[in-house]
Amino acid sequence: MLHKFALAFKTKTIEFFAEEEDDEDADRLSCSPLPGADGVLPGQRVVVLKPDPLNPNPSAGGIGQAASGEEAAVEAALATVSSFQAAYLHLQAAHAPFLPEAAAAADAAAVSHLRRLSEVKRIARRGPAADPPGDGALTAHLEAQVRENQALLRSFDAVVNRLQAALDAKDAAAAALRLDLEALDDANARLSARLDRALAPPPGGDAVGAMLSAGVFDSVLRDALRVAHRFARALAEVLRCAGWDLAAAAAAAYPGVSYSKPGHCRYALLSRVCLSMFDGFDSYEFGATADTTELEGIELAIRRNESLQQFIEHSDADPMELMNSSPDCDFAQFCDRKYKQLIHPGIESSLFGNSECGTLPVMSVAGPLYELFVAMASSIWTLHRLAWAYDPEVGIFQVSRGTEFSTVYMENIVRSKGFSGSRELGKAVRPKVGFTVVPGFRLGGTVIQCRVYLDHGKREEETIDSI
Repeated sequence: MLHKFALAFKTKTIEFFAEEEDDEDADRLSCSPLPGADGVLPGQRVVVLKPDPLNPNPSAGGIGQAASGEEAAVEAALATVSSFQAAYLHLQAAHAPFLPEAAAAADAAAVSHLRRLSEVKRIARRGPAADPPGDGALTAHLEAQVRENQALLRSFDAVVNRLQAALDAKDAAAAALRLDLEALDDANARLSARLDRALAPPPGGDAVGAMLSAGVFDSVLRDALRVAHRFARALAEVLRCAGWDLAAAAAAAYPGVSYSKPGHCRYALLSRVCLSMFDGFDSYEFGATADTTELEGIELAIRRNESLQQFIEHSDADPMELMNSSPDCDFAQFCDRKYKQLIHPGIESSLFGNSECGTLPVMSVAGPLYELFVAMASSIWTLHRLAWAYDPEVGIFQVSRGTEFSTVYMENIVRSKGFSGSRELGKAVRPKVGFTVVPGFRLGGTVIQCRVYLDHGKREEETIDSI
């Protein structure tokens, strides 16, 4: 029973494969014996399954192999081109900056890649018959991929080197900027310290008001004039020993002035010395060229405190030692300017009326007269620092020749008691100024008289000239 069921199921299964050839199969089965003893049912269809031939299409393998060889050749060519590109990038990087060893290595690598590309071209032209049997195509494909990846790595390495060089340059620039910033910080710190010192109240706060008085200024002025007198006498003695005619020099400096005594011509020399040394006294920089905008931006309180502090510090300093230790300080520059202004050949010509004396050896830096000059410059520099500590600052003035003598603004430097002027047509005429020897000063409402030499002849009246 089970055997018959199995045969029936098998019949139903194979009917699907025999529907299209019913007539042919029927003729064939009718001629064949029915093996009823073997359990085969009538009308059964038999299908014979045959295996595929070993090589049904012999040319198909050759086509696939040829395609695989062409693909390997293309990949090898692309990999070689990538390697050449990486070598060329290394060659460019080796020229900026120029590295001989790196440039030679990159050049050799580029040449080897070009040779490899030529070899790939030659193999591709030979065709698939030149490929080695077995797994040669797969090996070539893998080698091409490896070379391409290596070329990419070399390209990335060149790019990384360029970026690293750019980063190093940026680091160097940042280091330079940091140094500049440190220098600016140091400069700001010095300016801040200077500002703090200027704004700080000077020592002995209550004594400052008493120190900034007209009496103190007049006392410092008299000390400066005593040193100027000593320098003028020493200079006159040197000129006399050198053969100079002081009377002729005085007449050249102030022509037409009548002197009461022959020895009074020395006042002309003293006048030129004092007026030259006090020239520029009304400027904060004392005649030095400076940025006017910067000076106007300084607050007056800061300027006054700084001037007072410099006055106190310079009063206790040795001027010659200061000149030797700090040749670039403000006082040293002031001495240099005044030295050239007073002893310059052009000034000598206008001062003495003769420029044949040349440079006097005693006025050299090592000469004895130079020490007197530095002492005079130091006393006048100290007076200038004190003048700018006042509020308002001290003013300076002088009178021109021919001005009528006034006891309010002038003082006769000769101090003669009998001279009271001259008479014209029975009327007393007030004496006239011959020249200013020492300029005068104004401290608020106080006037310190200028010292003048009076002309002992009859001169026409001239106007007052203030500086």
